[in-house]
Amino acid sequence: MKYVLLTTIFLVVLGLIVGLIVHGLKKGASGFKIMLLGLNITLFGGIIAVDPNSNLGGIEYLLALSGLLISLIGLEKKD
Repeated sequence: MKYVLLTTIFLVVLGLIVGLIVHGLKKGASGFKIMLLGLNITLFGGIIAVDPNSNLGGIEYLLALSGLLISLIGLEKKD
């Protein structure tokens, strides 16, 4: 039950982040800013993954992976 709740919360937060990125791409945010957002998310997920007291059932690895994907989106954007 606990993992279902955490997964749901993670998917909602990930959806909000993706929505903000799509909105930023439409408004003309630079690829550099999107890359920095992705790197911050990757670092946050990595810090949670390394922490021995965290037991989130793999969500921290998904968070780090999503940060890398966001960074790739920012890298592909032509400024």
